[in-house]
Amino acid sequence: MIDKVNELLIGACDLHIHGGPDVVPRRQDIIQIAEEAKSAGMSAVVFKDHNTCTADRAYVASKVVSGISIFGGLVLNHSVGGFNAHAVDMAIKLGARVIWMPSVDASYTIQKVVVESETPWLKQAVWLSRPEQGLSIFKKGGEANEIAPEIKEILYLIREADIILDTCHLSPKETFILVKEAKNIGLSKIAVSHPNCSVNRMSISEQKELAEMGAYFTYAFLPCMPMIDGQKPTEIAKMITEVGPKHSILITDFGQLQNPTVVEGMRMYITHMLLAGLKESDIKLMINENPSKLLNT
Repeated sequence: MIDKVNELLIGACDLHIHGGPDVVPRRQDIIQIAEEAKSAGMSAVVFKDHNTCTADRAYVASKVVSGISIFGGLVLNHSVGGFNAHAVDMAIKLGARVIWMPSVDASYTIQKVVVESETPWLKQAVWLSRPEQGLSIFKKGGEANEIAPEIKEILYLIREADIILDTCHLSPKETFILVKEAKNIGLSKIAVSHPNCSVNRMSISEQKELAEMGAYFTYAFLPCMPMIDGQKPTEIAKMITEVGPKHSILITDFGQLQNPTVVEGMRMYITHMLLAGLKESDIKLMINENPSKLLNT
């Protein structure tokens, strides 16, 4: 099986990787990850940082490691001004391929991690203690479910740049409203982050509804790790089977000290999906064709 796994890894893209430098300790830096990914035959890697833009460091890494596409983006947490259209504009000018909604500063994440203690493994990255300190897409003082005007401005920037909008750690309610708004203005590249993860888990019926709206789902292997959620890979395979591989993308979300390297994580992920009965053609679709389409590579 290992030969089959390594063959599938050729041309693969990982849209969600954490690498150093970072304020949270990481197993590898982005150059080490890119070098290992290139050696495995992967075609692209995308780096995410909860606190800073990664587009500029991805550009520098590309000068060091050739033969693989290295991309970055921006997460709209407090460290970059939250829903800061100017920061988004600058990130796009630097070559960002993904704009993520808030992650560790999302009001919903603070509620889940700090108040409800449902996701203790993420607590080291969450600095705020009350959900009202966090970020929500809804307009303060506005009508219920009304999107803030700065969100709409950001969506237009993403649409014009033809890059990926990722819903990140928003609540399911926020995600539905944001995806609907994004589709209404003609934004076509929409990803919903790890709906299999405890921090923003979604039911299969919710995923199906979003898939009908044109969203892709980035199913992360990270929740399968014993120190994270301990999720069975078969649970992810079931979601993919129900929602459909054409709407699905496999990501590792790796980079943590206690986990294998990113490339080894992708190997493990492919192996488990094969063992769960997914077709090789569907796995290739989810790690190669679908992410490549979103990245324009």
